[in-house]
Amino acid sequence: MIDLRNDDERGTDVAPRPTGLSTVQLPLDGVEDTAFWQDWHGRPEFGTPLYYRPFLDRFPARTAAVFTAIARAAPGGVAVHCGIGRDRTGLIAIMLLALAGAGPEEIAADYALSEDRVPFGRVGTFYEDAGTTPAEVISAMLAELDVEAHLRAAGVTRDDLAAIRERLLEPDR
Repeated sequence: MIDLRNDDERGTDVAPRPTGLSTVQLPLDGVEDTAFWQDWHGRPEFGTPLYYRPFLDRFPARTAAVFTAIARAAPGGVAVHCGIGRDRTGLIAIMLLALAGAGPEEIAADYALSEDRVPFGRVGTFYEDAGTTPAEVISAMLAELDVEAHLRAAGVTRDDLAAIRERLLEPDR
């Protein structure tokens, strides 16, 4: 299991973890970078696909650490989670789906599955006011982002990328 939450978000587990389940804590946000968060925190587009690309540009090593952990995890499934399961986990899921060969439309449709489950209270009418949708933002980001090249530049090895693809596409191995 890969936990993307910040230290101040984690509490005591309410149920015991199954035997053999290990958790790697890799806070994705980089909250110590106050300059980045001063600009983004509190804006309606924070935590939406509109901040994903600026985040990726600012914190490539953090994303690379998550992908390296996925690649090197023990055989079996790997759960990745954050607080709600849409923002940080959504970014990682988008990138995993791109590595697996899913197209931008498929990825945007997958992301949209979480929209009805998670309130967009802080976003309000932002997308409508901006004349766009989350699907359009995700598609535009993926049109200009080579996920593999981004991860390689951040330090993810070719072997680790191959291991991730094998884990995603050939789960019996």
